[in-house]
Amino acid sequence: MRVGIASLDDNQRVALWESAMELSPAQRAITILAAHLPTVPFDALQRWTLVGRDHALLLAYRSQFGEGIQVEGRCHACDTKTQLAFTVSDLLESSSDTLKAAVYCIGSRDESGNQYKHQHTQASLVDTDVYVPSYYLIAFSGNEYRFRLPTTQDLALIQASSSSSNNPGGITTKHVCEQLLDQASFNDLCAVFADKHSEGGATEYRKNEREQNDKEHQNKKQQDKGLESEEQQAWISTLDALEQEMLRIEPLTIVSLNASCPECGAQTQHQFDIGHQYWALLAADVEKQLWDVHILATAYGWSSDAILSMSPARRRQHIAMVIS
Repeated sequence: MRVGIASLDDNQRVALWESAMELSPAQRAITILAAHLPTVPFDALQRWTLVGRDHALLLAYRSQFGEGIQVEGRCHACDTKTQLAFTVSDLLESSSDTLKAAVYCIGSRDESGNQYKHQHTQASLVDTDVYVPSYYLIAFSGNEYRFRLPTTQDLALIQASSSSSNNPGGITTKHVCEQLLDQASFNDLCAVFADKHSEGGATEYRKNEREQNDKEHQNKKQQDKGLESEEQQAWISTLDALEQEMLRIEPLTIVSLNASCPECGAQTQHQFDIGHQYWALLAADVEKQLWDVHILATAYGWSSDAILSMSPARRRQHIAMVIS
């Protein structure tokens, strides 16, 4: 489905900030998208892949704040503050051909022909079908298994499991793999790892068959722990392989940026989060607007909606009159 990325007016930005300020980062990201994509059902947004969500957030950021992105970090060697400057287009260019082909830029004016508020903002149409998860093949030990990219729902499940009092150990690597693999592939891998576990257990048991009963019992416990650890390591290796294949399929899955320290010259790698970046700019923008509302509502008694509906030029003029 091809949809337009809407730009938000001042009232809509304040409403978005108010509705999302108490949410978790994952929930906030979906709420931001829902504001920019009012024709897409909320539950459909939650079923998108995480990389699809972030791709759409980049387009929403560009429609609202323009191309430029500036982030700060710290040098890992000397703790000096570093700055990175790049553009939305730089990040979009690093995405897969599938995501690139899904975007249609339609210029710097909204559907009514009005110039967007922020300079260099650009409206986009996007084919959201590419955000729906599909299955890919990956090979382990000569066998092929089906997996998909993680979704927002997967992330919510992981976070809920990690914080659940009924699951103090948090979600396991095996459970993460279960979410990403299709059921048949997961069952096949479970059988493979179980076979290795039982083979190892039988071998170790025969080795200790002639030992004393009490010592044999103690050794068996230690052997079981070792075999469980081997199975856990097998799932960790599986997840590592899945993550590498995800990055190969969709490089935008993880955005890593290198910053050169101006003091010591060391290179530091930073992971970029578009949801965090969008929220930081929105919060700063809304804070300025709320000060405008405070000044003009105090002076004239106008409502927040009326003040935020004014053009920025008129609002500045009224504030100048109040201050003078």
